Amino acid sequence: MKYASTMTSSESELNKISTELKHLSLKRQQLLERKKLQCIFQELQNRVQLEQPEEGDPYQHEIDSIDDKLNQLAERKAELQKNHDNMVYGNDEKNSLKAPTVILDLENLPPRPTRTQCPECEQFITTETFTSISSVTWLMCFMTALIGCIAGCCLIPFCMDRFKSTTHRCPKCRTSIITIKQL
Repeated sequence: MKYASTMTSSESELNKISTELKHLSLKRQQLLERKKLQCIFQELQNRVQLEQPEEGDPYQHEIDSIDDKLNQLAERKAELQKNHDNMVYGNDEKNSLKAPTVILDLENLPPRPTRTQCPECEQFITTETFTSISSVTWLMCFMTALIGCIAGCCLIPFCMDRFKSTTHRCPKCRTSIITIKQL
């Protein structure tokens, strides 16, 4: 239950960051348009006066102010983008730039979904895994019963994936790739 609330809070944080990034992009676009208008007004005023812009030119002050705001927005956007990438790809930048590991030796697949190449359709996929009751599960059940566990403790191996066989399957062609048996 605590994990679900953590995921929800991180998802809401990602949504907040995404929303703020969109807002910053819109604000940046508005400031750029405003800067263009100010430059046009300044150019028109200069043509009318036929002289160089003065130090006290109000349009130049407005343009400088817009440039400062644009720089602040760029810094904030870079900070938000970094936070977003850290949340999505992990805190370690080296790991986020690493290519995913593809295991081609089917005999060494771990008991979790893994990137590999399907031998049937020859596509690079992330396998689907599911567990099933095996002889090891039954063996552990009988051993627990022989030890003297009562009140259903001998049924615990049926609830644990550690004592079950794991089957990897291709999500595209639905072919069973390999079954990993315990012991």
